[in-house]
Amino acid sequence: MKKLILSLAGTLLASTMSVTPVSAQGSSMSLMHNPNAIEWEHRGNDKKMSVVEADNPSGQAISARIKKRKTNPWDTALWFELADGAKKGDKVSISFWARTAKAPKSQDNAEIVVFVGRNEEPYDYVISEDIMLENEWKLYTLEGVADAKFAEGRMKVEYQLAKHKQTIEFGPVFVNNMGPTVP
Repeated sequence: MKKLILSLAGTLLASTMSVTPVSAQGSSMSLMHNPNAIEWEHRGNDKKMSVVEADNPSGQAISARIKKRKTNPWDTALWFELADGAKKGDKVSISFWARTAKAPKSQDNAEIVVFVGRNEEPYDYVISEDIMLENEWKLYTLEGVADAKFAEGRMKVEYQLAKHKQTIEFGPVFVNNMGPTVP
């Protein structure tokens, strides 16, 4: 498997997200990874991945050109491992910059699945959602609640890309554990 490194300016983290802010419920949230040191991995054939200049907060992006639609969206994917885990009942959020660079034929937007979950069987998840990406850069935010314990080093963020022949660009990404949900 090949790895891509998308570096972020050190000030980007400080200007867009605090590492340990206190939420309204009194619990603190924490980043589940170092957004300045992500090593992206990718799988699948019929694709081309590259780092390109971009008009997003970091100034660069990973361009994922999917040359062929696959049976399963996860047959072609871009992902990275999370250092931290989540306890049952923890709220997890992912915020990421993305855009459609080239939409599938007869569509206006690229379509992907965003997965935040276990990096091993049973591949259960906290977040798994289909997203239609707009043509302009946009910050997308998704949330979910862990219904099981996810051990440290056993989670990943995965963009499942093989729904269509399309080109997508991904910028900075932040995954936070917001702490236990309040009933």
